[in-house]
Amino acid sequence: MALASLGTAARAQGGPTGDGVAAHLETRAELEAQAKEAEAQHRTGEAFLLRARLKDGDFQEGDRILFGLVGGNQLIGMPGTGSQMDTLVVRTGKLIRFPNMADLSLAGVLRSELADRITEHLSTYVKSPVVRVSPLLRIGVIGHVLRQGFYYTTADVLLPDLLMQAGGLAADGDLKTVTIHRGADVIWKAQDVQTALSDGLSLDRLHLRAGDQIEVGAQSHFAWTTVVQVAATVAALLLAVRQIK
Repeated sequence: MALASLGTAARAQGGPTGDGVAAHLETRAELEAQAKEAEAQHRTGEAFLLRARLKDGDFQEGDRILFGLVGGNQLIGMPGTGSQMDTLVVRTGKLIRFPNMADLSLAGVLRSELADRITEHLSTYVKSPVVRVSPLLRIGVIGHVLRQGFYYTTADVLLPDLLMQAGGLAADGDLKTVTIHRGADVIWKAQDVQTALSDGLSLDRLHLRAGDQIEVGAQSHFAWTTVVQVAATVAALLLAVRQIK
């Protein structure tokens, strides 16, 4: 399911900003436009990725969300009230739970829609709530980095910044070999990742979700010893041919 091209994903994003909505998170309209363009240009892998995101949303069970609420201090046990932010966990069925309230489903919800969805839900219980949210992604960084593992990071972080969280490249790591995997599929090939790096795409604009893995390959070392051995073999053969003549 490798992407043939970045297409419109390299556009500058100007997602909604303000209280409760993080900047640079792709909106449904932007994703829909990208999907239509990918389909028109027969970029099937990219179109599949975009359509899946539009249908299923961005959230997976086990995801974490930094959450803060202004105006909900009167609710006993309510997380993230006042100046503090708390962590919500997406539970089985893509649900998040608030005390003494109905569960909220995040099925089909994009990261850019999260603040509005939570605000609408809380409005039934809290007068004029103002929410602050920051969805976190659990992304694996593997291969030739100093500290392999899974890292929770915000969706608007840039790919190089995530690599730095993993300690940066190992001595033999090669930035030109970076690929991104979703299960057994390569969703971003090395050439596409290079374009993403040069264009400064965030994890959100790469359409990543929890569980995706970034793999850093090794540098290719030119085997001079092999070259010398081959040259010596060729020279010996030429010498043998001359002696035969």
